[in-house]
Amino acid sequence: MGVKMTLTFEDETMETLRRKAKEDGFVRPSVLARYLLLRGLKEDMKPEITDDQQVIQVAVNNYREIKDYVTEKQLGNINVFAAFAMKQYMTRYPLKTAPRRQDGETLDD
Repeated sequence: MGVKMTLTFEDETMETLRRKAKEDGFVRPSVLARYLLLRGLKEDMKPEITDDQQVIQVAVNNYREIKDYVTEKQLGNINVFAAFAMKQYMTRYPLKTAPRRQDGETLDD
């Protein structure tokens, strides 16, 4: 069971939360506020990222279209779909030569 917390926001902040919640598809501004708070905490407590694992952010102009596509095709979430799409593209169009590390060996060695 969780602990209940009450937050008080200025009217201007609440209006911004209402607008942003509607734009991003959240049911209520309180759900968006909870999401933003927890996301911020997760980002602050990120595990160490390896050389083979990185977090990237990509701004897209057709977010809703992508979100609807992922939902309709039942592809999980946008992050999973993006990683899948990039891997598919790289498989379809591989590099002509294997990339080389600094020591001169190919990554396939």
